[in-house]
Parts: sequence; C-alpha cells; structure tokens
Amino acid sequence: MQEKRKFTYRKQVDIYAINRRKSHVVNVLSWVLLYLFYISNISPIYAQHRDSLVLNTLNLKEITILDSKEKIIQSSKKKVVMDSTTMQMHSMSTLAELLSNESCVHIKSYGNNNIATTSVRGGNANHTAVLWNGLSIQNPMLGQSDISLIQTHLFDQFTLEYGGGSSAWGSGAIGASIHLQNNILFNDGLKTKTQFSQGSFGTTKLNTLINHSSTKFYSSTRFYLNQSKNNYTYLDTTNKEITLQEVKHAENITKGFLQELSYVINSKNRLHARIWYNATDRNIPSFITPSNKKNQYDQSTRCNLDWEIKKETMASVFRLAYFKDVLNYNDSIANIFSKSSVNTIILESNNDYKLKFGSVHFGINNTLYQTNTANYDTLHKLNKLAFFAGYHVSLLKTKLNYSIFLRKEITNQTVIPLTGNSGITYLITKHYLGKINISQSYRQPSLNDLYWKQGGNPNLKSEDSKEIEAGIVAKFDLQNIKLQIEGNYFNRQTNNWIIWLPGDNGYWTPKNLFQVYSRGAETKTSLSYLKNNLFLKVDLNTSYVLSTNRKNTSVNDNSSGKQIIYCPRYVGYATCYIQYKKVMLYYTYNYTGYRFTSTDNTSWLMPYHISNLKLSAYTNFLKTKLTIFGACNNLQNKNYAVVSNTPMPMRNFEIGCTIEYLKKNKIKNNNP
Repeated sequence: MQEKRKFTYRKQVDIYAINRRKSHVVNVLSWVLLYLFYISNISPIYAQHRDSLVLNTLNLKEITILDSKEKIIQSSKKKVVMDSTTMQMHSMSTLAELLSNESCVHIKSYGNNNIATTSVRGGNANHTAVLWNGLSIQNPMLGQSDISLIQTHLFDQFTLEYGGGSSAWGSGAIGASIHLQNNILFNDGLKTKTQFSQGSFGTTKLNTLINHSSTKFYSSTRFYLNQSKNNYTYLDTTNKEITLQEVKHAENITKGFLQELSYVINSKNRLHARIWYNATDRNIPSFITPSNKKNQYDQSTRCNLDWEIKKETMASVFRLAYFKDVLNYNDSIANIFSKSSVNTIILESNNDYKLKFGSVHFGINNTLYQTNTANYDTLHKLNKLAFFAGYHVSLLKTKLNYSIFLRKEITNQTVIPLTGNSGITYLITKHYLGKINISQSYRQPSLNDLYWKQGGNPNLKSEDSKEIEAGIVAKFDLQNIKLQIEGNYFNRQTNNWIIWLPGDNGYWTPKNLFQVYSRGAETKTSLSYLKNNLFLKVDLNTSYVLSTNRKNTSVNDNSSGKQIIYCPRYVGYATCYIQYKKVMLYYTYNYTGYRFTSTDNTSWLMPYHISNLKLSAYTNFLKTKLTIFGACNNLQNKNYAVVSNTPMPMRNFEIGCTIEYLKKNKIKNNNP
C-alpha cells in the first residue's frame, strides 16, 4: 500500500535544521575553483535556433517582461519551441498530450485523463522543472508536477529546455525545464475565441478566450471546462473468456480559468497581474481488482504580480507570487482519507544590465513553503534564499557567444551545492552552428521524502548532477524549401539519487542510494515547403538514452549496470502537416521502446507505436473565422500500456469547432 501511495503522490512529511555551514563554505570555494578551471579548458561549439515558421497567424509584436535570464541560460542548450501550427493543432489538449505527440519526452501516464509525469534524458518525474513565467509551480510536497492538469489552451507558447538548469530555475531542473508563457499585446483590439468538441467515452470540452487591449491596458481571460465518463474499452490479455473490457470508476471533470492584466504606467514602468485557478476531480480506476473506490481531487490557485522597470541600460522586474496547492486522496475500501495543502510565497528580483561588452543578469529569490496535512507529525515551514547571476557576451561579429550562470541557494532543510551553467556557441559557416554546454544541477528532497509520517527520512541529501552536452545545427534555405538538421549528445552523472525501498519497520522509506549514469543522442530533422496555396511541413525526431544505475542498493540487488525503470532507450516521433488553401491535414506518429518495470531488468513492457490524424477546414466571413475539425486518435487501434497494468484507450474520435472574432484598433502606434 505504501508503494502505491508513493507512485500516486500521496506522501507528506517534518523539519530539519542544518549545522554544517563551515565545512560547506570550504566545499563551495573548492567547487568554484574547480568549475572555473573546467570551463576554461573546454573547447567551444554550439548554436540553437527556434523554429519560427508561422502560417495563418497574425504577425504581432511581442512584449516580454524580462527574458535575459532565459536567453543566458538557454543560449547554448538544446531547446524546442512549439510553433503556431503545433499549438493550433493541440489547442484542446493537455500538456501531457502535447509532449507525448510532439517531442521525444517520455510521458509516464497512469491511464487516460489520469496522472502524467515526464522522463527526459534518463531522469525521473522529479527531474523536470515546470515554470509559469519563470516561477516554479511544482508541488513542494511531491517535488514534481502532474502535467495532465495543464491545459494548452491557457498559453501562447511552450518551450522545452533540455538539460540541467538549476542555476536559473532552482531545484529539479536536471533533465529539462518546461516554460509556460503568454504574449502581452497592447493596442491589439478585441479578440474572442470559443472552442467546443465532443469525443469518444462521453468526453466534452469547452474553451473560451477573450483578449482586449488598448494603448495602456491589456486583459486576457481564458476559461475551460472538460468532463468525461472515460469508460473506454481495452483488451484484457489475462482474461481468455472476456478479452474486451470496459474501464469502470474513471469519471473526471476539470475546470478553471486564467486571468491576466497589464497596465502601462509610463514609458518606463508597467504592472502585470495574473491569477490561475484549476480544479480537477477524478475517480481512479483499477485494472486489477474489480471493486474500487479511489478518488483524487486536485486544486491549485496561483497569483502573480510583477512590476517591470525599463531604462536605457537597465531593466528590472520585482515579483510577488502566492500559490496554494490542495491534494485530497480517498480510498474508502482501504480506509485512506488523505487531505493535504501547501502554501507558497515567492519574492523575486530580476535585473538585467547592459555593458559595453555583453550583458549581466543578477537577482535574488526568497521562497517560503508552509504545509498543512495530518500525514506529517507537525506543520512545517521551508524557507529558501537564492542568489543568482549570469553574464553573456558576443564576439567576432556575433559569431562567438559565451554565457555563464551561477546560483547559490540556502535553506533550512538540506545543504544545497553551488550550481552553474556555462556554454559556448559558434557560427562555423553560414549554414552550420556548433554548441557545447556544461552544467551542475541539483534536486532538493521533497517534503514528502523528508517528513512523511511513516517512512520519511530527514537525513536525505540533495541529488547532485553534472552534465555536458554538445551538438551541431545545419540550416539550409532553397527558394521555397527550408531544411534544418540537428544532432545532440549528452552525458550526465547524478549522485545521491533518491529511491523508496522497504524499511526495517515495514514502511517504505527514501534513501540516497543510486548513482545514475545517463548518456545518449538526439536528432531532429525538419523540412518545410511553401508555394502559393500549398504548405507542407515534415518533422522527424529520435532519441536514444542509456540511463543506468552504477551502484547496488544491497547485497542481493542486481540493479547495477541496468536501465532505470520506465525509461525507454528508444523514442521517436514524426509529424506531417499539409495545408492547401483553407484545408489542413495533420498526422503524428510516436514510437516508444521497451520500458523495464523492475530494477534488475527481468520484467518489461512491450514497445508501442501510435498514430493520430486530424483534419480541419476554416472559412472567413466579416471579422469572424469558423474552423471545424475531426480527429482520430490511435488510428491503428493498438492495445498498449505506458505503465504496467494500466491500459490506454484504443481507437477513439473527436469532432469540434472553433469560432474566432477579431476587431483591430485603428490607432497606428501598436506598442507603447
């Protein structure tokens, strides 16, 4: 039962004081000297360009609050920005569905419309940071995010940043960082968008967007309501008499909104306010026992206020945020009624200063967590104070770019190492760019890891990761054809990897036991063709990851040298988008290889490949655009499971429509 509660996020936990400051200062100074020596002896190569091909979208000017931190940390790393075509095709999906179909990120899904987490470059769910406008939104009790709760309709842009990024984003940014952002467009007039769809398994989705802006005021309101009976069928290979089964006790409903307001005080000052509310109530099905009464209720309220100041050589953002996360888990048969909540308060200052040679970014972040749960012995407060700074410079007529970013974090919970990121990009020729990046990152133990009443371990250390990645990008423009080919290699060592194992008292407990060595290669090929009324785009991406444990946990343990569980070695996906005049056809294909379900690799899940097809067409009349679409998911009707004993839906369908209205302002000056 404890193991199930771990995998379904039902753990909570006490507070621990640190008294090893003197020895830690010595370790910090030693690490700084070693780090500077290391980066000074690495040969430079790198570059990464976002795919900026946009079709059938408005070319609007974008105002970013402060993007220098992102630019410095991402300038020499691999990153993927979902383009407008991709966002349009997945506007009624969740982030889990988007990444599953449009990236080589392995999404560990516990069933349709249920909990979903990520595995990037051989990491686990705790190794992906999810950031809303630069603010980490992981649940501090769990140390991770359920990305099935994030609706793509809420955001204009999703950026997937690969590799270690703790120097900028803090705990958990080891495998990747996912950035959720919106464009702020002043003097753009009125825009409304309503989307409705009906799908298999009694699924109904409704999204609404209302944007209005003048020269000084901007407002964006987004609502959503999704509900489903979720009674899909699957093939039960263990039942020889009745092979076709229907999922029971799987109903779910999700609702919420995102409100954003911006106001221009004068040419140098702006205010931005945001509130994001989400509530999800879902029954959790069981595919093993016929009787089941499990239910999970997730509620989050996130508020953010930013004051932006811009001058000729200096830009600053002062930020205040308040988050409240509620997670209630009930199992009436097992007599489990777990209620927990955690409050988060964030104060942050980001500053960007332009020098004669390059630019400097520096800031400070103070984060306070306060828990409220009966599953901890007492209430706990965790306070984190972080100082960060970065430098970026362009040389040789911008052909050579160098960046470095450092972060030091102090907390009353555990000792956190100094983290850093350093990279070089170089334009080798007109068509070829080289890159290299090194980073040191960490993951702080979650509050559940430390203080869970039955099994928590307050003596845990932070996970420590060191990574190097290198790659090359080739771009070619041949009249109507654009071709981009990219290859990346990464190598990462993670120490003090935390795993939960049965303890002496019979309870599962976390320990710093694994040493994980992750390495692999990633490729991306993108080809597009545009002429007259025809647009064609084809993407092909592959990932090969070896992520192996290098240390046995006990005498009888055979996990050394074996692949980490639920981490596929091979992942690949392909997409094909065709538009002729007002008709669009979109096809996606995803392949996921073997996933081991035991640490000694003696049991596994079979590979699967899934295809999806979507057809849409639109028409314009006056200032309104009407789009109708139909989609077929799991086109080949495959029976598969991402997680053991959790089958996914077979072939299913969805139809819907989108109504957009746009009334532009007549004022010529588009942005104050």
